[in-house]
Amino acid sequence: MKKLVLVAILFSNLCLAQQAATVDFAPHLKQVQVQRLSAPDGSAELLAELAKISSFSARYQQQVFDEQQQLLQQGQGRLLLKKVAQFRFEGEEPEPVLLVSNGDNLWFYNELLEQVSIYDAKAQVGQTAFALLTTTDPLLWQQYQVIARPDVFLIHPIDSNNPVQQLTLAFDKNGISEMTVIDINQQQSVFRFTDARLNPEIADSQFRFTVPDGVDVDDQRQR
Repeated sequence: MKKLVLVAILFSNLCLAQQAATVDFAPHLKQVQVQRLSAPDGSAELLAELAKISSFSARYQQQVFDEQQQLLQQGQGRLLLKKVAQFRFEGEEPEPVLLVSNGDNLWFYNELLEQVSIYDAKAQVGQTAFALLTTTDPLLWQQYQVIARPDVFLIHPIDSNNPVQQLTLAFDKNGISEMTVIDINQQQSVFRFTDARLNPEIADSQFRFTVPDGVDVDDQRQR
């Protein structure tokens, strides 16, 4: 659980395993997902949407699918975002996990395993989907191809080795309504956001983490 690829794909393997079943969870995104490199550049439109978000809070429901769209796993929790590069992804079910960044450090805490891994947040911003949502840096976004559709954006990294192979974002009046991530293994994680609040006041303390006593620490910043 300490490999960064698990952070980049948003902990899909930490969610509750379910009996496989064919699920059409996000049909309105599937048509967009087949559009590829021939489409016009939609970076300007995406950055305009992201510029509206200084902060964001929501509940989420997550479902994970394989290549055949079979339901593998599901979970739920809470998401907080704040510019620049601050986020808090707090998984509540099926088990407590926490991914939190203050823009300098990124912590991945597994409460049940009593383990925390620490990363250099600046070095990982381009490979962590939540961090991408908190920045409008044009130099960073030049590393991605963006296809724009009404209220929906399909994003591919230029680097084929990026653990996030495809990111789809849907927006509404409350900010981000849905996010789909396809990882390097072609697993698809779909996040639907509810109780969303656009630009709420969020204390910076929400984006800091103090390592509890007795917890095993894997500090990747020193490697």
